[in-house]
Amino acid sequence: MGTSRGYEKKSAVIAAGFVLLLGAIAACSAPTPQQPSAASTAAAPVPGAAPTIPVTASVPGAVTPGGLPEVVSQGSPAGNRIALTFDSNMTAGMLAKLARNPKISYANTRVLDVLDRDNAPATFFLASLWVQQYPAVTRRIAADSRFEIASHSYTHRGFTKTCYDLGTLPPNQMAADVERSFDILKPYGGHQTRYFRFPGGCYDKTALESIAAAGCTVIQYSVVADDPFNHNINSIENNVLSKAKPGAIVVMHITEANAPDTDKALPAIIAGLRKRGLQLVTLSDLLSQK
Repeated sequence: MGTSRGYEKKSAVIAAGFVLLLGAIAACSAPTPQQPSAASTAAAPVPGAAPTIPVTASVPGAVTPGGLPEVVSQGSPAGNRIALTFDSNMTAGMLAKLARNPKISYANTRVLDVLDRDNAPATFFLASLWVQQYPAVTRRIAADSRFEIASHSYTHRGFTKTCYDLGTLPPNQMAADVERSFDILKPYGGHQTRYFRFPGGCYDKTALESIAAAGCTVIQYSVVADDPFNHNINSIENNVLSKAKPGAIVVMHITEANAPDTDKALPAIIAGLRKRGLQLVTLSDLLSQK
C-alpha cells in the first residue's frame, strides 16, 4: 500500500485505468486468473484500491495454466474466517526522512501490542528496506506463533509504469527484487511464506510475467482500512467492519509515521469482527479452507 498522502488519496481515474488494462489483458488471452473459475470468490470493488484478479490459491507459489503467478484477493467464505494483513512500507524517500529526523518512526509496535493482548493472528507483508531498518521489530513478529511473514518487495518501488508516487522498477529487475526480499526475510525464521504483495497493490500482466520466476503467490485484498494519514479512528473502524465478510482479506499498516492511528482503531475492529462470529486467522489458514 501507500507511503504518502498523494499515494493513498489518488483519484479514481488511476483505478479506472487499471480496470481497463486488465480487461484488455483478459480479452487477449486464454482463461487465466483474470477470469475467475467457479471456485473463485470475487472481491467487492474497493474505492481507491488497485484492481484485483480474484482467484483461490491452492499451493503457495502455484502458477496458472498460462504460467503466471496466482493472484488472490479473497478466501473461501466457508468457515467464517477472515485474515488481517499488515503492510510495512519503506522507500528511499522514507529513509531520507528518517535520516533528517530520527525521532520519527515507521514501525508501529503498538499494533503488535494490541494483537498480542487480543490473541489475534495476523500476516505481515514486510518491505525489506523496512526489515533492515527495524530488525528487532521483525524478530518480534517472527517469534510470535500467531503471526506469519510475507514479502512486500525489497525497494517498494512501483511494478507498473504508474503507481502513485512510487516510481517504477524496470521489469528485468522485478524477479530479483522479489527474490531478494524473501532472502532477507528467511534468516528471521518464524512462519515464512511465499506470499507477495505488490507495492501499492499495482500490477499488470508484464509485472506478473516478470516475477513468475520468483515462485510466489500474489496477495491482494478485499477490504481496505484506509488507515494511512487517516486520523479519524471511527472511519478506519467503519471501513473494515462495513465491508467485512467471511473469506475477506483486510489490509492495514504498521508504518507509524504514515499510519499513526491504526493501533487505536484495531481493538474495536477485532471486537467487531468477533462479535459477528468471524474467526481471525492467518492468511495461510484462510487459504487452506476450501
